Amino acid sequence: MNAPRTSPVPAGAELVTDDLDAARSFYRELLGWTYTDTADGCVAVADGAPAAALRSGPAPARWWTLFGAADPAAVHAAARQAGARLSGDEVHDPLGGSFQLRAGVTPVVPGPGRPCWYEYMTTDPGAADRFHADALGLRADLPPGAPDDSYALLTAGGAPVAGRLATPAPLDTLLPAGWMLYLAVADPDDVAERARQQGGRLLVPPRDVVTGRVCALADPTGAVFTVIRPAGG
Repeated sequence: MNAPRTSPVPAGAELVTDDLDAARSFYRELLGWTYTDTADGCVAVADGAPAAALRSGPAPARWWTLFGAADPAAVHAAARQAGARLSGDEVHDPLGGSFQLRAGVTPVVPGPGRPCWYEYMTTDPGAADRFHADALGLRADLPPGAPDDSYALLTAGGAPVAGRLATPAPLDTLLPAGWMLYLAVADPDDVAERARQQGGRLLVPPRDVVTGRVCALADPTGAVFTVIRPAGG
C-alpha cells in the first residue's frame, strides 16, 4: 500500500486525567509548570514555552503522544488499512498502543520540563515497525553499530523523529505498551525522589542508558511518563 506522502511526526503530548487539580499540583511541584486555562483544561508552560496540554477525562489517566498531520484523513485511511481502530482523534493500533492525530499541531520545542523524545514500546518490534511504516510512513532504522533490532529509530525523510524499543523483561510488565513520553530534566534522581514524596510511583529507578540518564514514573492519577537528562546535557 502507499504510505502518506508527508509522514506525521510526534509533535507534543496531552495528559487526560480524571483529577485535573491533582495533576496540575503534581507537575507544578515536580517540573515547575505554570498554567494557562483553556476551554477544556489548561496548557502547561515550562521555562517560558508551552510544554503540554492537560484536560479532564475518564480514568484511567494517561499521557497521549500527539502526531501532527497535514492530511489526517489520509493517515486515518492508511492506519485503518494497517489494522488500527479509530475513535475521533484517537488511533488505536493493533498492538495495544494509541496516539492522537491532529492537523495544525504546533510542535513543542524541547527544553527543560518539556517533551524531548517519544518512544514506542512493544514486545513485537517487527509488527510495530510494519504498522508505523504502513500507517505513518515512518521507517525503522537501526542505529550504527546496533547488535540487534531491540532498538530502532523511526525516521521521516531520513531524519529520526522517534524511537522504537523492544521492551525486555521485566520492563514489559512494568511499562505499558505503546507511546512513551520523555520529559527533559536536569536531575532524574532528584525528580524521582520528589515524585514519590508527592504521591507518584517509581516504576523504573534512575539508570544510565546510551541516550542519557532516565527513570520511569507514574503520577498520582496513574499516568506513566519518563524523565531524562539527555546525554551530554
